Amino acid sequence: MTPLHLVDSFDYAQNNCFQHQLWKTLDRVTQVEHCALSTLDRAMRHGPRPIVCCLKQRTLRREIERIAASVGDSPIVVYDQDPWEAFKDGAPGYGTYQLAASRLNVRSFAVTTRLWTDVITERGMPANFVRMWMLPEYCESERSHERRTINVGFIGSVHPRRQRLFDALNDLGVHVKVIAGGLAYHDFLKSLSDIRIFVNNQDDEFTVDGVPMNMRDTMWVRDVEAAARGCFVIRNQGKEHDTYLTGIKTILRYESIDQIPDMIRDIEGTTSAQRQAIIDDAVGVIRETDAWTQTANALVKLAS
Repeated sequence: MTPLHLVDSFDYAQNNCFQHQLWKTLDRVTQVEHCALSTLDRAMRHGPRPIVCCLKQRTLRREIERIAASVGDSPIVVYDQDPWEAFKDGAPGYGTYQLAASRLNVRSFAVTTRLWTDVITERGMPANFVRMWMLPEYCESERSHERRTINVGFIGSVHPRRQRLFDALNDLGVHVKVIAGGLAYHDFLKSLSDIRIFVNNQDDEFTVDGVPMNMRDTMWVRDVEAAARGCFVIRNQGKEHDTYLTGIKTILRYESIDQIPDMIRDIEGTTSAQRQAIIDDAVGVIRETDAWTQTANALVKLAS
């Protein structure tokens, strides 16, 4: 039977920054039936079928018994962009994967950070790495570096780790223009296209069953997102950056915040033509990679 693409609601999945890109790619490269959780019983009326579950992690946990009753022994791949929320010590979602594996026929937990496949498989559950990415039509560098009005900027929530970065940079003579998050996605992309250099910090320690881990080893797609809009990106170093950043020369990584002013000077020290060539090449790499196609095909194959 046609695989089912299960989401919280059509409105959420078609407007969320990354879920809507997966939806569009599934439509383009595979045969699936989209299904909101509210209509799951009706979608399952003819019996078991493969399911690509893209529910929010908290929805999956809250509705697990209802879902189990509806889908029975149907093979399921659970796609999750935030697997750490199911494993962080003390997190509200701790144990969600074990719960899902015990109540559903989970063929795989498809997660978007490779190192988390090890965390999951070490606990006796199947896992595969798939990437979030940027749709080709969202990759563009038409506005040149010089025409952008924000020299160093950031868009999003200013978590304490980022405020520490911005404060330290201010002390080093680098002012960061911060644009609040919560923008509609197309407005967000438009705002990125007005930033020359996007700075980011993901340094946030936590433990998993007592073992230290750090968010700096995750969430690389946010940097790809900025680079896809023609920004240079400066972001703290982390493990497995190669899973997302290979070949994208506009994304630079720092070990110490003190390195950032020199990185900015190096960018500004190139000629306009050199900068634009580097930007155009990076945007082209992201566009041509089109990892969403790889992810959509993998999810359907894992569920089938």
